[in-house]
Amino acid sequence: MKVLSRSILSFLVLLLITLFVAQCSTEKSKVTTVEPLKSAAKEFKPIMDNLENVLKEGNIAAAKDTLNLLTAKLKAITEAEIPERLAANADKVKSQVEKLSTSVEELSAALTNPELSEIDSTVLTNFSTVRINFARLGGLLRVEIPQLVSFHDVLHGVWHDAYPSDDFIAIKAAVPAFKEEAAALDNIEWPPVLSDQVDVLKEKVKELLQAVNDLEAACQMDDTEAIKKATEEVHEKYATINSML
Repeated sequence: MKVLSRSILSFLVLLLITLFVAQCSTEKSKVTTVEPLKSAAKEFKPIMDNLENVLKEGNIAAAKDTLNLLTAKLKAITEAEIPERLAANADKVKSQVEKLSTSVEELSAALTNPELSEIDSTVLTNFSTVRINFARLGGLLRVEIPQLVSFHDVLHGVWHDAYPSDDFIAIKAAVPAFKEEAAALDNIEWPPVLSDQVDVLKEKVKELLQAVNDLEAACQMDDTEAIKKATEEVHEKYATINSML
């Protein structure tokens, strides 16, 4: 009986060790799926946004301090390796990183000009170039999800053509396509690089699906104001997801 008890105890200990090792392996796997370049870009953006606010306030000293933080984050971007999934566009990514780096240097030169007494048009123009170059880099780094691309194909025509012109007939006509593409979003297989955001992305997809349902309901009621509001919601929910890619 004692031998049997020891055997069971040994088995349980071995099982616990095995589960612990498996859990550690899973956590390690999650960490290794993070792309340093994408992570660096993600950390760069809030500092860039803060710099924009400081520039609008006209605070030169605070702008210089924020720019120093931005430059430090830029270093992480320039030193990060280009992930394998972007191998086909590696040259474009390298070129865009260089453009971003150059624009930050030009902004720094304008902001540290000894003769600068207030935030002028040169500084603001240079900052605008930084934002444009960062946005272009973000476009190259974005993870492409086929189902979301298909959804966007429907949304693009509605948002840029039908919505601005109050073409409610066209918006109503697009609802079946919205419903079809939205249904496909439930089948997304999120790539490893987004593993740390999957839970949030799934929740955002649910919100987008609800927005599509709300648009369908508004169209059925033939309420033009509700249709416009629901269309805005669909666009906003999609844009939120897209910004996380």
